[in-house]
Amino acid sequence: MGDEATNWQGLTRRDALKIGTAAVGGIALAGGLLGGALDAMAAPALPGAGPYGPLGPPDANGVRMPAGFTSRVVARTGERIGRSGYEFHGLPDGMGTFLAKDGGFILVSNSELPNVPGQWEIGAGAIRFDRDFRVIDAYPILKNTSINCAGGVTPWGTWLSCEETSMGQVFECDPWGRNPSSARPAMGQFKHEAAVIDPIGRHAFLTEDLGTGCFYRFRPDRYPDLSSGLLDVAIVDDNGTVTWVELPDPEFTGAIPTREQIPGATVFKRGEGAWYDDGIVYFATTQDERVYAYHCASEEIEVLYDGKALGDASPLHNTDNVTVSPLSGDLYVCEDGDDLQVCLISTGAGGAAEVAPFLQFPGEAHRNSELTGPVFDPGGSRFYVASQRALPAGAIFEICGPFRRTRPEPFSDKTGPEVTIRVLGSPNLRGLVRSGQVFKLSVSDDSPPVELDIRLVTKLRRAAGKGSRQVTIARRKIGTDGSATRRVRIRPARNFRQRLRKRDVAQARLVVIATDREGNRRKSVKPVRFS
Repeated sequence: MGDEATNWQGLTRRDALKIGTAAVGGIALAGGLLGGALDAMAAPALPGAGPYGPLGPPDANGVRMPAGFTSRVVARTGERIGRSGYEFHGLPDGMGTFLAKDGGFILVSNSELPNVPGQWEIGAGAIRFDRDFRVIDAYPILKNTSINCAGGVTPWGTWLSCEETSMGQVFECDPWGRNPSSARPAMGQFKHEAAVIDPIGRHAFLTEDLGTGCFYRFRPDRYPDLSSGLLDVAIVDDNGTVTWVELPDPEFTGAIPTREQIPGATVFKRGEGAWYDDGIVYFATTQDERVYAYHCASEEIEVLYDGKALGDASPLHNTDNVTVSPLSGDLYVCEDGDDLQVCLISTGAGGAAEVAPFLQFPGEAHRNSELTGPVFDPGGSRFYVASQRALPAGAIFEICGPFRRTRPEPFSDKTGPEVTIRVLGSPNLRGLVRSGQVFKLSVSDDSPPVELDIRLVTKLRRAAGKGSRQVTIARRKIGTDGSATRRVRIRPARNFRQRLRKRDVAQARLVVIATDREGNRRKSVKPVRFS
């Protein structure tokens, strides 16, 4: 299937080199939530201005965007589009894109309508664009399934469409519509939201849209054949390490649902959208308004964004579908309700992530709607998103503008050693005072040895009680042999511990200055929130 389509979405050049040029592709859409083990685990992205500035007034299509961006409607429910006259389906949801040999591409869109024979039979449809972004055709690729929510694009050029029902399945589809779709029951029967592929580890990751749902991993018997394999469920410990446990009945043939078959499986509060990028599966959870980053190689997970913790200070709530820009590495997150925004989270490695509005759909036409299916075209120059219940029953919008063209460097100083910082465990003030906070530092350098000057910095109120100042409350210096990974425990100096016991600190920053033997230096900063 998909012999004429190749999707580069979701894969970096580094990934392509690892898996070979014969099978290069992207990945799209899924979700999940974590419970007590990760309740205060990492450093959420903080609100900021974003790279494109404030949103302007609504345009002719009712879309608010930054200066320089424009919108158009490419499909609306009930209207006929393309040379085949395909009547575009209702409740558009998860989307993915596939590059065609002629320079055009295919945009696949799920339908969240229930299956009603003779009335609503569509599971997913496709829109064909030429190289000039003109819509030239549209057609169905999946029928007779029910409530197809999100999904995922495979590296081998097929679309995974996921049913959001209690006995929902994953269906593998041909985006060209030439080959029949196939159910993949071995990937589990549960209330699916999305599925993404890690082409390096050769696993699929799946999310479950329930307040008591789980995060799953599928191991195909013969990758990339998804017709058989083993399904695991995630158990996350206090350090963010994931243990995968095989499910005894993934097809739910007995009385116990998949999410309840393994005692201690970590609960994710309504898993929604997900995206694979450069070894990381990003996924969102709606009920607790979080975005997680699962690191496939190390099997560790961290909280990238926490909307509940930020509260009204943040523009992003009701986190839903997500995607990553192939050109900048920025993460785009849709809202399910709230004030109907797509927000951007900058995700530069080792630096402080920032969340800011990118689009908004105000007005009566979008009342009671949700934003779904964010995805870029294969070249990364245009952005697509659906307002699922925009009057009368959904529409897909295309956004064109000055998207950032280069993936950001990890740090502003480009000459020194590269350092990536991870926050381990559940940061809290009591633990910080008693035994310190553990961080994981990954160093990459061609001129060893490397010296790391590590400082924990925060604002403390002045002794006189007026104002505050930035203070280094803990500091360590360690050496490494160039490329290495170290777990480092940072404990505040004795004279600061009493002040920390008074809960003077909620937000801090770990600052690492790395220096190689030639004197090249680079600074990395990671925010960390203490409960």
